[in-house]
Amino acid sequence: NSSPERTMNEENHTGNNASCQCIGRREPSQELQRQIDSAIVAQSDRRQQRGHVTIPSGKRLPPTSGSVADEIEEKYQQNQNKISKDPGVPPPGSQFEYLNHPADIVLHSWGNDFPSALVNLAISMFGYITSLESISINEKESLEHGGEVIAQGHNECSLVYAFLDEWLYNFHDTGFVAKVIRIIEFDTSLWRITSCGTGELIDLRRHPQGTEIKAITYSGMRIKQSEGRCDITVVVDI
Repeated sequence: NSSPERTMNEENHTGNNASCQCIGRREPSQELQRQIDSAIVAQSDRRQQRGHVTIPSGKRLPPTSGSVADEIEEKYQQNQNKISKDPGVPPPGSQFEYLNHPADIVLHSWGNDFPSALVNLAISMFGYITSLESISINEKESLEHGGEVIAQGHNECSLVYAFLDEWLYNFHDTGFVAKVIRIIEFDTSLWRITSCGTGELIDLRRHPQGTEIKAITYSGMRIKQSEGRCDITVVVDI
């Protein structure tokens, strides 16, 4: 990729009592208990249909189970929506995280080896720009704008910088957000990586706007490798 202007910057309702005991509470009538059990089964079915954990067999909720369960369900859904829609919040199962920095943001990724940690690092960058959960796979746009991204350095640190910078430049130039990135070729003798990505062009009518990443830096860059694991930490300018 070439550019007329490319900046290469070197460097979790608590109530009044969280645990309370019900003193002198009478057991509900058989009819009321039947209604309660029916409500539990119905709620359990709804949870199962949505992929939630069902209520264990034999468990009973208090007589107000319907309203309480609905409140719990609502809060759960609110939390899930927050997780899935907010930029800067890693989706469940992600191999990256965001760490605080006085002025910028720190990207920390990990993987089984250097290439996998590097791929996760680039994905974390896109996850700070917008919500990865909102990005779909558009094959045509992926082929056109993420078909081949080449980065080259002279050592591991410069390759990390170049890899992120090429993907960031590609985003600034085309608006393409890669949800998945794959290494096509990694030439260790030339410190050269060819990669491709699948995703789609960003559309602020559908994709939440996160924080703009202006540039990659060498500041605080750290690569730690051990048997079966590699961690990469990079500060990016926002």
